[in-house]
Amino acid sequence: MGKIIAAERQKEILKLLHDNGSVKIGQLADYFEVSRETIRRDLSYLTEIGAAQRSHGGATSIYEFGNIPIETRINKDADIKTKLCEKALEFIPQTGVIYLDSGSTIVHMAQLLAQRAGCTIVTSSLSAANVLLNSDNTTIITGGQLNPGNMSIEGFQTTSFINTLKVAVSFLGTNGFEQHKGPAVSDFTDAHTKQAILPNAKINVVISDSSKASTSALVQYASWRDIDYFITDSNLPKPMYDMISEMTKVILVDVNS
Repeated sequence: MGKIIAAERQKEILKLLHDNGSVKIGQLADYFEVSRETIRRDLSYLTEIGAAQRSHGGATSIYEFGNIPIETRINKDADIKTKLCEKALEFIPQTGVIYLDSGSTIVHMAQLLAQRAGCTIVTSSLSAANVLLNSDNTTIITGGQLNPGNMSIEGFQTTSFINTLKVAVSFLGTNGFEQHKGPAVSDFTDAHTKQAILPNAKINVVISDSSKASTSALVQYASWRDIDYFITDSNLPKPMYDMISEMTKVILVDVNS
């Protein structure tokens, strides 16, 4: 991101806080291409005016969005997420390995796969693995460090393991993509995990409801050109549809009927 004045940067920090719940000083410094000390001054100012709360290494939203458990996020717009994942089932191969990303929408994909048998599923999501626990599928969990906020596994061990894989299809999520030219997430570690699977999957599918089009997550993990299919609902704004369609195949699912 090019250099911007302090007021504009602080406004953008507040938007990132609203969308993601929390921010880290190092991530913001990289994102805005400024020093950590500059970000510390921004966060101190935002705290002084009551717009943010300081935390260890960064700040959190005064609305505590980041503390919403994944179980709550899974239940939000559950019908829409299920319909999107039902469409995504069309990409499940007769044979081959499936990769499931972390995130609330992908848990709905796991719920549908749990009703099937004979699949080999690799996942970095403990929530998805728990759904698949008693299914007639083979479930493989990536190693790594637990992220309790997202109930996912991440870090060097995770990416190292993923780099040894070849899968038929990966199903990926996003925290938002406004202001980006591809799907984005809230932190760099999650982005690294997603980036690791992209070259190792024959087909990459992003599943997301259209509300993420108006949410700006912190870091883009891929260009839409790196994604083979984007499955979303028919409420996606037309300008966003037109832009993304130039780079990948967008599949709109009617969720209003």
